[in-house]
Amino acid sequence: MEIYLDIVILENIVINYLILSVTARFSKNRAGSLRLLLGSILGTAYLVLMILLPDMKVYTTVFSKVLLSIAMVAVTFSFGRLKIFLKTLALFYATTFLFAGAGFALMFFKRDWGIMRNGVIMTPISLPDTSWAELLLAVAVTLIILRIVWDAIQNKFLREKLLVRISIAFGDKTIDVPALVDTGNSLHDPLSNMPVVVVEFSAIKELLPDDIRSIFEQETEDDLSRVTAAISCSDWFSRFRLIPFTSLGKENGMLIGFRPDYIEIGEADDRKDVQAVIIGIYNKALSRNEQYRALMNPELMQTLQ
Repeated sequence: MEIYLDIVILENIVINYLILSVTARFSKNRAGSLRLLLGSILGTAYLVLMILLPDMKVYTTVFSKVLLSIAMVAVTFSFGRLKIFLKTLALFYATTFLFAGAGFALMFFKRDWGIMRNGVIMTPISLPDTSWAELLLAVAVTLIILRIVWDAIQNKFLREKLLVRISIAFGDKTIDVPALVDTGNSLHDPLSNMPVVVVEFSAIKELLPDDIRSIFEQETEDDLSRVTAAISCSDWFSRFRLIPFTSLGKENGMLIGFRPDYIEIGEADDRKDVQAVIIGIYNKALSRNEQYRALMNPELMQTLQ
């Protein structure tokens, strides 16, 4: 098989760039195009040395390859803490292994697709169009697998670590909703200093009096004069609050909140009652798939201990 070095260099720069881009996406450690390109070129330069200097065994040792991966990640990304660096490095390895697996799969199913030399997969240039098409197919399959695996990991983590059931009682009604323990939710009622649980309006609208419910149904919760008038005339006047916030995609916003009779946290066989809490009403979806419909202040988790 005839191999052109320029094709090998171009292919490896493209693949390295994709690997680093996917690593940036899943680690949420963003990197600019220039730094992605520099990291890709660094990895490709190392592979070229392995091809041109096959007798220099130092380049093929595990230690050298670990140093290369550390260097590529360090050049591409910025870090403030060692923990973030190690997480990014781990995701870089996972992404690299998946891309490599796709390459080995193509070699297994189509024997003339490529060869191994000094640990480097090289694709044939005798049929360049076919080679690039198959390479792009392998990349696409790898990206799909990564997306599926990452979603599964995220969903499992949310279910096991961050998702809890809460039951909200108000008057003679009770509603259960799934809640996410959100470390970014540090809201407190300015009057009582009680922690705030932010809940979707659609999840708890049956709990609310008609006059308060109509505010959200007509999407006039930003009309402060109407909100104030409705609260002051409500039979539940003493229960309702106006809670300032600067999150949920809005600066200097105001949530309508109310003090429930109590909330229960946890599963049915191990629930804890909490009365010192405020429910903040949010008139949009909090998650795309309704996996959770409330954001719970992490202070409330202390009640479970």
